[in-house]
Amino acid sequence: MEVFKTISSLAASHPVAFALWSLMSAFAFQVLQRGYRHRRFYRNLPGPPHSALWGHLKVLGEVSATIPQNSHPQAYYTEIARKYNLKGIFYLDLWPIADSSVVLTDPMLMEEVTVRNPLPQHTMSEAFLSPIIGPNVIATVNGPIWKRLHNAMAPAFSWSHIRTLTAVMVDECALYRAALAKYAKSGEVFSVEELSARLIFDVIGRVVFNFRLHAQTADSPYLNDLRELVDLAHNQTDLVASYNPIARVAKWWKKRKVLGRLHPLILGKIKDRLNLLLNEGITPSRKDPSSILDLMLREHILQSESSSGAKTTKQITLSYTDTQLLLTNIKGLLLGGHGTTTDSLCYIFMLLSHAPTALKKMRQEHDDVFGKDFDGTVKSLLDAPAKLQDLPYTDAIIKESLRLFPVGFTVREADAGAKLTVQGRSYPIDKHQGIVLNGHDPHYNSDFFPNHTEFRPERWLDSEEGVPRSYFRTFGRGPRACLGQNLAMNELKVILLMVVRDFEFECAGLEPNAKPKTSYTNLDTVFGDIIFQELGIEARPRGGMMMTVKRND
Repeated sequence: MEVFKTISSLAASHPVAFALWSLMSAFAFQVLQRGYRHRRFYRNLPGPPHSALWGHLKVLGEVSATIPQNSHPQAYYTEIARKYNLKGIFYLDLWPIADSSVVLTDPMLMEEVTVRNPLPQHTMSEAFLSPIIGPNVIATVNGPIWKRLHNAMAPAFSWSHIRTLTAVMVDECALYRAALAKYAKSGEVFSVEELSARLIFDVIGRVVFNFRLHAQTADSPYLNDLRELVDLAHNQTDLVASYNPIARVAKWWKKRKVLGRLHPLILGKIKDRLNLLLNEGITPSRKDPSSILDLMLREHILQSESSSGAKTTKQITLSYTDTQLLLTNIKGLLLGGHGTTTDSLCYIFMLLSHAPTALKKMRQEHDDVFGKDFDGTVKSLLDAPAKLQDLPYTDAIIKESLRLFPVGFTVREADAGAKLTVQGRSYPIDKHQGIVLNGHDPHYNSDFFPNHTEFRPERWLDSEEGVPRSYFRTFGRGPRACLGQNLAMNELKVILLMVVRDFEFECAGLEPNAKPKTSYTNLDTVFGDIIFQELGIEARPRGGMMMTVKRND
């Protein structure tokens, strides 16, 4: 009673202070109650040591201290799994600093949620990309919008169409060879990431727009602005900056300036192309598309024809929603299409710089299939692009590089109350919890890839060892697998065919570590910290992949 009287007296004498105290007490109680319920959920689930106070934040902090800053999260997940012997599935409770997750590391379990019973992309993926690219990009959107975008774009990534792009790849790669020849003559150190990004961007620009963007021969405003967006995405993961209001305003202002330059360029090309198609009476073909933009505009032209009854309409006014959807996905294609292939090429050159036997075998394969003469090789390639499929060892080198350096993972989402079943045991999925498909983990697991730290292309050709399709997770699996994987593989084969016979790369300024920083790989004792991929839009090369190149005599 005395306590009640004291509280009543305080409320009467200091009503404002008492109201504020009450609100703060109620808020603190709710936070504590929510925290208790959240922590209790993870108490008996597989994962690293769990703290009732800190969850798994302390574990993540300890692992983060061993891996270079700004590394892609896939490295942290794999190291946690190795350090605490976690197999198949484990949980990470990172509340309230970051989203909590259930991490899948077994290929069969990943197949369950991507192939047999595909789950939608998690909203956190949209939340990550939307501030940079815009909403409803094909990589993260779900439902009818994804089906509409996938249906529109898919013909541009068919094998039959990709082979028609061989001449485009050869033309652009000729400029790349010329740049390499200059660096070989000067002997200077250069960024392979920067140089390769310009090459790959010119190729994806032709695929998207069907005209040259000249990134290799001029200062491309498209590429410059898109790479600034990548840097903004990288800065977006800085927790300190995210809570700094000055830094947040500065980032917002920078993004506003970048998009203010980029959007008019892309919108102008969309408008010009639409008007041309209408005025020329052209309905883009799905069987023989000129560009992805044409395919995305096709539905609007068909709608115009059906409403007018003939190809007489000279103007279509796109709705704001349709315009934004086009704009977002053109940016997404240009950004993702050049970034991931660029990253892969950098690591292929890095690995080959320390693999003379593999390099020799690949060169011999190129000679056997296309001949030893460079001009003859180009002619043969242009005459018969399908011969690129007769390069199994080159294909194996690409896959082995992508195994060691996958471009990232996807996060899926299940309905509240859903469960995953592993070896007869059911595991709950909490509301809004991310289901992380960490393909990086099985790629560095000797249960799936014996001698997993070795760069051994032969594992993809060995009929006894073999590699089941489900083990290779770089491009994902199921209906949400990477739409551009065929294009990427062909691009890489054309580049290697036109480059490795005449040029050899060497990493510059390597600082190998005396002992491995992680338990899942020892590659850093050969190449140093550059093996730890950075987080941008995807897992990108650290430090720009600085190299020198020389002629192969």
